[in-house]
Amino acid sequence: MIHERYLCVNENSTLLMRALDNLPSHIQGEYTFAPEPDGGPYTDAEVTLTVHGQRYLFGTEIKRIHRKESLSALLGAARSDNLLVCNRLTTHLADFCTKNAINFIDEAGNARVSFNGLNLWIEGKNLTENHFAIPQPAKPGLGFMKLLFALLAQEDVLHLPFRTIAEMANISLGMVSKGFKYLEAEKLVSLGRTRRILDKETLYQIWIEHYRTVLRPKLGGLKLVAPDDWRDIPLTSNDCWGGEVAADELTRYLQPYELQLFTFEPLQKKLALLKAKPDASGRLWVVPAFWGKALDININAKALLAVAELLASRDSRNKEVAERINDQYLQLKTLPETWV
Repeated sequence: MIHERYLCVNENSTLLMRALDNLPSHIQGEYTFAPEPDGGPYTDAEVTLTVHGQRYLFGTEIKRIHRKESLSALLGAARSDNLLVCNRLTTHLADFCTKNAINFIDEAGNARVSFNGLNLWIEGKNLTENHFAIPQPAKPGLGFMKLLFALLAQEDVLHLPFRTIAEMANISLGMVSKGFKYLEAEKLVSLGRTRRILDKETLYQIWIEHYRTVLRPKLGGLKLVAPDDWRDIPLTSNDCWGGEVAADELTRYLQPYELQLFTFEPLQKKLALLKAKPDASGRLWVVPAFWGKALDININAKALLAVAELLASRDSRNKEVAERINDQYLQLKTLPETWV
């Protein structure tokens, strides 16, 4: 039952995202989903349209419409502060909505809305695959890298509501929408009725290749004097080793020297717990975790963190260990040549 509800929310969020994204640029759309929809008309979500600084709030029904009968349940509940978000409507169905005072925005960005001084009439827009394509940046941004990590770390993240994905990736809701739009345009994921990753190999390649230049410089953290044995370092809940220590845990083939520890603890508190001295050239790098607390850092996620940091070091010994981890866990055809 929960899985079916997630599928419904996923399909609705995709439809709503497309509809709002395809409105003219002077109209901004925001939305929140009802945590427990009661099944009544116009209770799926709340949508706020901002036009020239004025905000308009609508109770929203998200539904695919294919014939007049699909609209029958909405006729009695239609009010000026309600909104239908749907697939692209035929002219006949759009006229039927207007005749029966049903405000709507379809996924192509066509709209007929009349509420409290707001009058939108947008028509003639077609839904095409190229309409969603966005230019590929020279390199991905920080938010996109965090989204990719969440998708690769935990397989079921892709099927969760966008708001939950945002929390698990530690990014904004808008970044989830923007990131998925790019991934869909590049045919790396499918956002159909059942979301799925179409090319996981490429997603791994993108993340590992750009970790050193995009994500790593933004990690922040503290460099500290490390004890002789890394196993003497006390850990707290949700602490997670990356780099050489993670590699040693996975392969038993490396004696860690550079130590990378991800934590959710405030850095000053962590510094006190470790009783370690700050040192710009220290071997222990304590890093604020860049993902959300609810994300499960399983063995596959740890392998990804280890490989990316090992390759970023540009050390030939570390490259050999990264290849061992890949063979055992990630099983990519090749690793990006980030170490060159």
